[in-house]
Amino acid sequence: MENKETIPFHQKSYVCIHVFENVRPVLLVSREHGDWCFLCGDDHPEDASIYRAVGIGHVLSRHPDLAEVMDLLPDEEAERSKVCV
Repeated sequence: MENKETIPFHQKSYVCIHVFENVRPVLLVSREHGDWCFLCGDDHPEDASIYRAVGIGHVLSRHPDLAEVMDLLPDEEAERSKVCV
């Protein structure tokens, strides 16, 4: 089981372009094949151009509320319908 303290700040994670550009919030966190993915929850084409690779620490710095799902295991996911402010 992982947690925020054991994951290196610069560990590669993926975000959709909407999250990267801060247009939409993170509504889906996925560990497909063990990779960390932070997505807006919309359907996206299977096209690498819609995703960006970023250090996971940068994602958590911008979205500290995601710390509560950092114990997801590979091939698990967590979804929320909205972000509470």
